[in-house]
Amino acid sequence: MTDPWPNVDPWSVPAAAPVEDSPPADTTDPDYLLDLVDKQAALIVATGTGGPSFDSVNDEYKTRRKRLRAGLRARGLEDPFPFEDLWAWYGYYSQHLPTYAQRRTYVRGLAQPVREALERLAEGVRVEDPGAPATTTWKALEGRVRGIASELATASNLDDLQDVGRRCREVLIDVGKLLADPFLVPEGQEAPQAGNAKAWLDHFLRVHAGGRSHRELRAFVPTTWDLAQKVTHGDIDRVDAYAAAQATVLLVRVLQQLRAGVEDGVSGPSEAAPGA
Repeated sequence: MTDPWPNVDPWSVPAAAPVEDSPPADTTDPDYLLDLVDKQAALIVATGTGGPSFDSVNDEYKTRRKRLRAGLRARGLEDPFPFEDLWAWYGYYSQHLPTYAQRRTYVRGLAQPVREALERLAEGVRVEDPGAPATTTWKALEGRVRGIASELATASNLDDLQDVGRRCREVLIDVGKLLADPFLVPEGQEAPQAGNAKAWLDHFLRVHAGGRSHRELRAFVPTTWDLAQKVTHGDIDRVDAYAAAQATVLLVRVLQQLRAGVEDGVSGPSEAAPGA
């Protein structure tokens, strides 16, 4: 997969191309949406790395955002960019992302899951239906967990190490699907999408490992996910990849133990602490 936002001289980033005047007849076409995602990401990066002024391209951003959100929603996907306008983006990166490199990496991380989903759609693979039964099994997952160690052992360059992160992330997504259960979702809340591993794992732990005594365990999920994301997209080394791989395997084993306890009636719903 090519990187649509390479590391270029931050002072020579051109403005993104203007929003097209005539969208295609099918505004949910995966290739069209993929193009919109890439253009929007390029514009966000450009304005955050010394490119065009916000006022000169803010209308472009907002117009494209409307088209992108409508098209993605029709495909069961969410807009990866949370900023209502480019000034909101400025407010975020000025507080949290002091360097150009951090801003590029952050935007790439936002866009990548949606890009991958759209690429699968373009290749004829359907996006997961949140209401469909899961096809992954714990037995099938076991081979993929073992594959993380094999992937790391044979990694010899940055791309190989990033593949370790991708494998970790895919395993975590499958674990989330295996644990997904509509009864875990609090009344009045909408169930997460099938691929939203973090949300399903959070729901599972809130119900089956709630309370202050399991606070550290619940914190382990976002930490592991963030490690996998960092290794997938960031400027990392073998130590980062090893940490992501080890954390992923450990988390899978812990969740298997919890799930087995629930099925055997050894453990059950526990009262979550306020704000947990």
